[in-house]
Amino acid sequence: MIKTFFQNIAFRGAKYFSQRQLISLTRQKLILPFYHIVSDETPVHIKNLYEARTIVEFKEDLDFLLDNYKPISLNQLIEIHKTKNKPAENYFHLTFDDGLKELSSIVAPILKEKNIPATFFINTHFLDNQNLFYRFKESILAEKYAAKGLLDFSAENEREIDELAILLGENFEEYLKNNQPYLTSEDVKSLIEDGFTIGAHSKNHPKYFDISIDEQVAQTIESVDFLVQKFNLEYKVFSFPFTDDGIGVEFFKKIEGKLDLTFGTAGLKNDVIPNNLQRIPMEENKKGIEIIKSQYLYYLLKMFVGKNTVKR
Repeated sequence: MIKTFFQNIAFRGAKYFSQRQLISLTRQKLILPFYHIVSDETPVHIKNLYEARTIVEFKEDLDFLLDNYKPISLNQLIEIHKTKNKPAENYFHLTFDDGLKELSSIVAPILKEKNIPATFFINTHFLDNQNLFYRFKESILAEKYAAKGLLDFSAENEREIDELAILLGENFEEYLKNNQPYLTSEDVKSLIEDGFTIGAHSKNHPKYFDISIDEQVAQTIESVDFLVQKFNLEYKVFSFPFTDDGIGVEFFKKIEGKLDLTFGTAGLKNDVIPNNLQRIPMEENKKGIEIIKSQYLYYLLKMFVGKNTVKR
């Protein structure tokens, strides 16, 4: 309740500040906006989870970012954190989760046109459309049968989702074949050739707070190593599926020295783990300028009460 109250204040109050003022007040020169999909038509497997950012909305977001920040590559981002130097300029680095096909067909061409680097995070079990994320299965069933309650399942109930689909006559393998929602290995190779960078998003997108720490580590390291070997990557980066909320210091100690950077989803926040960077979700039903400016003012409000750092 209190969190929502302050978020509403931040959203309403941010319009009274310029972006330059907000950056100066917070001293936050680096931001990491992230998305999942950009499309003028939200696919069925996503439709009942969230709305896709439209192409126009996405381009407007990028124009705002380019007016106020300089785009940097993943390697530049890694270097900033290795040297522990504070950014000399205002920077942004874009990331995208879930490895959806629209990254290749829609997002990458727009970014190439505007000369903006980005990192695409992939679930290794979904690459090449081998499997379908359980939440996407829920969305498909919810759309077909107008059963919103289906969205209450968890990963542990995936077998039940599959059994229900059989009873309802829904074939997920056929859906995968006909819709090809994910990137293929050839898509990824093309993205790398175009200068984009690739990271892991776990093997099959579990909620980390629902699995053991050993499984958390395995999901992380194995997915990263798979992509590094398959695509000959010279860096190792990972973004948490769903959220990194609740991930303790013990996990980060177990992966220490094995990855260059990890990425969370807490918005504009610091983190007690220096190499775990927090990103700004950009798929709210608001303009990009409103999302980012409200994140800055919210950060400022939290700063005064010592709540602008993720503690573990």
